[in-house]
Amino acid sequence: MPTDPRLPSEKSVGLGNPHFVYFFDEGFAPCSMVSIHSVLARTPGPVRLTLHPSFESKWLAPDVAALSDAFPAAQIAVWQVDLAPWRHLPRGRLPLAARSRLLLPSIHSGRVLYLDGDALARRDLTPLWKTDLEGNCIGAALAPGVQAILERYERSRSPEARKAGEKTLARGEKLDGIAMRRYFNSGVMLLDLDAITAKGLDARMMDIEATARYTSRDQDWLNMVFRDETFVLDPTWNSGWGNPRTDRPYVSPELRAHFRQSREDPAIIHYTGFEKPWSSRRPPFKLHMLTKPLERRLRARYWAQFQAERDATEAVLGRALWP
Repeated sequence: MPTDPRLPSEKSVGLGNPHFVYFFDEGFAPCSMVSIHSVLARTPGPVRLTLHPSFESKWLAPDVAALSDAFPAAQIAVWQVDLAPWRHLPRGRLPLAARSRLLLPSIHSGRVLYLDGDALARRDLTPLWKTDLEGNCIGAALAPGVQAILERYERSRSPEARKAGEKTLARGEKLDGIAMRRYFNSGVMLLDLDAITAKGLDARMMDIEATARYTSRDQDWLNMVFRDETFVLDPTWNSGWGNPRTDRPYVSPELRAHFRQSREDPAIIHYTGFEKPWSSRRPPFKLHMLTKPLERRLRARYWAQFQAERDATEAVLGRALWP
């Protein structure tokens, strides 16, 4: 664990300046730099940024210096986390470093805005930072894929839809009976760490050992820990590739409207899934996309936007992030 003193809390000065936090391993370091650049380029005024790498890097110090020069209103700190106590845990499809964010209550205090390294800011994040959590511990957006599956389950008689829906509901039962209609994506989270501690949820949140029992590891665990302590954010703050599945015919008009801005003009694009835009300059051809015109258009649009942000980031850093 870090030995640094806890950073000052924002409680005495209201919400204070936006405080963004990132956790990443060596594999996610390049895309995290692109994400960080997008946040700093679009969020004006004094901000705090704390980077939590889980590895040693010769590039990190000069990268931080370059970002500090380019964005002098940002106070950037680096605080390495030690994941050695959990190296024995099964990895599955998610890197161990993703679970290091569960340690937030032991590292920081006050309000923090956590972002995955594959999330790209398209607008000023100050309004998100100022969101009233209405007494809840965290704010997070609903997972659109889960919502789409349940919508289809309720409105379709196809065996495929029934099977997928029943599997999703059964998953909720395995996750201590949580309501899957409130299952959130943890890639963008606004956390009130003081509230988490005051309500006695800090130790449970930090139980990294427990995450090994669940498919989506820390995301499943966070949904369980904060099942009754989550304020549902507008999906524009965490839009997975433009949330195309929320515009299918089987989605109710109400839910389709709820996700509309996240499809048309999201504030944060989250490059969820295994396909990542840094894998190539242009989207590779996918046969199944021929029957999904909206998904194909959104994929091309946000793939190109990542390339533009990548170029801008590399110009600031003075180096290529990928070979």
